[in-house]
Amino acid sequence: MARTLLFLSAENFQAYLWNGKGLSFAQAFSNDADGREQFSLFLEQHRHPTYLLVDIIEEDFHLETIPHLIGPNRKALIGRKFEQYYRSTPFRQATLLKRQAEGRRDDEYLFSALTNPQRITPWLEALLANHIPLAGIYSIPNISAPLLKDIHSEHILLLTWERDAGLRQTYFHNKRLHFSRLIPINESGTLINAVISETPRTQQYLKSLSLPPPGEMLEVYILCHANEIAQLRTQLASSGDLHYNYLDIAEFARQHKCKQEIEDSDSTPLFLNLLADKPPRAHYASSHHTHFHMLWQLRFVLFGLALVILLLGLLWSGMAFWQSQQFSSETDPLRQQTARLQTQAQDIQRHFANTSVPAADMKTAVLLTRSLNHYSHPPQAILYELSAVLESFPRVTLNELAWKTSPEDAPPSPYPAQVITFDGTLSGFGSDHRDALAYLEKFEQALIHHGYTVSATALPLDISSKGSISGQDTDASHGQFTLRIVWRTAP
Repeated sequence: MARTLLFLSAENFQAYLWNGKGLSFAQAFSNDADGREQFSLFLEQHRHPTYLLVDIIEEDFHLETIPHLIGPNRKALIGRKFEQYYRSTPFRQATLLKRQAEGRRDDEYLFSALTNPQRITPWLEALLANHIPLAGIYSIPNISAPLLKDIHSEHILLLTWERDAGLRQTYFHNKRLHFSRLIPINESGTLINAVISETPRTQQYLKSLSLPPPGEMLEVYILCHANEIAQLRTQLASSGDLHYNYLDIAEFARQHKCKQEIEDSDSTPLFLNLLADKPPRAHYASSHHTHFHMLWQLRFVLFGLALVILLLGLLWSGMAFWQSQQFSSETDPLRQQTARLQTQAQDIQRHFANTSVPAADMKTAVLLTRSLNHYSHPPQAILYELSAVLESFPRVTLNELAWKTSPEDAPPSPYPAQVITFDGTLSGFGSDHRDALAYLEKFEQALIHHGYTVSATALPLDISSKGSISGQDTDASHGQFTLRIVWRTAP
C-alpha cells in the first residue's frame, strides 16, 4: 500500500514515498512560507496515508512512579501528570514500563513530549487543510526498539546518526525506552568525534539517575557504516562499567528489507523503513490530528462490510436459484397430472347428455332429495347404537323388534321420530328379582346415554303400587319385558 513518509529534523523537512517495496526520496521543503506552499502543492498530488517522523532536540522524557490504577482513575491521574510536566504542548504520551514487584506494586511510567509545538504545527495545519489521513507523529526513540531484537543486554545505550539531525543517544532498560538525547553535529564535526566526546557525558548523566545501578555494565551499541567501525575501535576503549559494541548499518538494512543503498552511517532511511513496515501503536498525535486517518480506515471497513454483504447476497441468490430449480422439477409432474385431469374433465363434460331441464329446477330437486332423506333413514342409522348397547349386556336377549314413524314424538327435531318396540327376555330373572330389575335399569340408562328416549311398557315384575304379583308367575319366570324406544333425527 502506498504511503507518504515525512521526516522533520532541526533544520529540514523532507518527504519520502513508500510503495510497499521500497522507499524513495520525493522532495525537501524549506521552513518558510514558500516551503509550506510547496508542501500543500505536494499534498494535492499525494493523498496517501501519511506518517510523520521527527528527530529534534525538543523531546523531553520523564520517569515517574505512580499508584496502580485502572479505568477512569488512571486516565485522570495521567492527565494531571501531563498538565504538570507538559502543559504547553499537545504532543505528549505516557508509556507503562512495568509494575513493581514489591511494596504497593506501583506502576513505572515514562512520560514524554515534543516540547516545541511551533516547530510541528505549521506542517500539521497543511495536512489538516488538505484532509490528508495522518496516521501518527513518531520520534526516532519511539521506533528504535526493533533494532535491539537480537541484543540480550539489560542496559543498552544505542547511538545512531541522522545526517540532518545529529547524534542520537537512546537508553533502554530491558528493551524499554527510558531516556533519549540528541546532540547536533555542526558541519566541521564528525560522528567519531561526537561519539568520543558525548558518550562519557551521557554516562555521567545516567549515573546521576542510577541508570544502570552501581555494579552493572552499560553496553553502548553504535550503529554505523563498516568503514567507520574500524576507526571507532582504535579510538574507543571499554572500561569496567562501559563496553562498546558496533553494529553494521548495512547489515541491519538488509535484515529489515531496506532496499536503499547505504553509503555512510546515516540511519534516516533505515528508520523510515522501520516506520513504514511496522509503525508502533504509541505516537504523539491526538485524535484531532488523526481525524482524517480514522475516516480513511472507516471507509475501508465500510468497503469490506459492503463486500461481505455482496458475497452473502450472491450466496443467498445462488441458493434461492437452486431451490427454485428444485421446486420447478418437483412441480413438473403435478402440472402434467393437472393437465390430464383437466382433459378428462373436459371429455366428461362433452359426453354429458343434453337436457332441457333448467338448472334452478335441478337445484330444487337436489334440495328436496336431501330433505326427504331426513324423513326415511336406513335401519343401520337407527339401530347402530342399539346393537352396540346389546353387546355390552349379554343377559338381554332380543325376541322381536319393530319400528314405525311417529310425528308426535318428533319434537324438538323438525323431522319425524322413529319409535322402536323392543321385546326381549332377561335371563336369570327368577333367582334374584332385585338384581335382575337393576340390571334392566342399567340397560335402559345405557340406551338413553346413546341418544335414545326409553320407556318400559311391560316388565317381568310390576313393582308399582297398582301392580299385582299374582298371575305373573309365568312371565316373571321367563323374564320377558317390552321397551318403547324413540330415535330422533338430529335437528
